[in-house]
Amino acid sequence: MTATLERTRVTIDLEGGCCPDFATPLYTQLSSGAYTWPCSVMPLTGEWTSQHRTARKRAARCFQDGYSFSRINRGDYTDDIHEINTSADERQGRPMTAGYLERQEFSTLPDYPCERHCIRTYGVTDPGDGRLRAYTWVYRSGDLVMFSSILGHADHLAAHVMYLLVQGVLADQLHAGPGIAFYNKHDGGTLGLVFFKERLGFKPCEVAWSL
Repeated sequence: MTATLERTRVTIDLEGGCCPDFATPLYTQLSSGAYTWPCSVMPLTGEWTSQHRTARKRAARCFQDGYSFSRINRGDYTDDIHEINTSADERQGRPMTAGYLERQEFSTLPDYPCERHCIRTYGVTDPGDGRLRAYTWVYRSGDLVMFSSILGHADHLAAHVMYLLVQGVLADQLHAGPGIAFYNKHDGGTLGLVFFKERLGFKPCEVAWSL
């Protein structure tokens, strides 16, 4: 069980001295005590593809099957995002919340001047008709690379769209410098979700938040 694991500790610096208006609200939320132990974290380095062979191979298979990864404008995929959100009645053994079941509209994100303090939106599109099949919203704040919303279409999960999605995010975020990827609480969700995180390279750590 997670509680018996050695509590490896890592400090994540949100670099609030650079962009305090962006970093401070995140720091207030994350340092409140709910996101301390056990958190799913992974160093953001250029060694991911060599260290995580299974995840890399699944992402490569998805790409070879014609799926594409890119940054996206959420407003261009409103219908596709709604279809993804409603493609399964349950996720990780839990019913989808009302916020996901309702059709959402997305405004254009600001033109962030700092690559280390911004929100980036990413997606994986279908080889046939270019429809969005997986998406994630990522908050970058200094060292923090936080996967916020992340979801794949139920009918395309077997094609490993989530592996291609995460691999693409890690590579893109590395252009903004090294950091630490963060994927919520490690023991949240089902054992299947924990397995998915660990295949990607996430491990349970105790996090100290720094501004």
